Amino acid sequence: MPKYLSVISDSHGARSNLARLVGDFTVSDKIVFLGDGLNDLNELFEFEDKIIMVAGNCDFMPFVSKRETFIIEGVKFLAVHGDEFSVKSSLTRLKEYAKKIGVDVVLYGHTHVADIKEEDGITFINPGTLSRYGLKETFAFISVDNGKVNAKIIPISRR
Repeated sequence: MPKYLSVISDSHGARSNLARLVGDFTVSDKIVFLGDGLNDLNELFEFEDKIIMVAGNCDFMPFVSKRETFIIEGVKFLAVHGDEFSVKSSLTRLKEYAKKIGVDVVLYGHTHVADIKEEDGITFINPGTLSRYGLKETFAFISVDNGKVNAKIIPISRR
């Protein structure tokens, strides 16, 4: 049976966009928040048992990790905000780290630009931003079925 993940990042106070995604969160097995808006997650208290979160450069919560790894259906994921790997310049440092720890999928934010790409056998997924600070307000929806990952970027405007 497939597992579903909703991946969000960079909400920067856009709590109304989080509210618009509640239907997706209901069907998701996990909600992954990639930082810059951890205070916004207060709106999602009913999903707290599903949330995996990392801190971004605008989050001042030292008790929240900057990196998390987890496994779903045999697929190893890394969740980071991305600032500590300079992802606005390139994915080189993040890719080196991902190879070093042996992950299959990297979830990252920080750039406010949604993207899905594969490099050297690793899938990189950036859900974009929920805030008005990007070109589009987007999130990522991922299914994992028997080790196969299928990811889509979904514009909030269609919700």
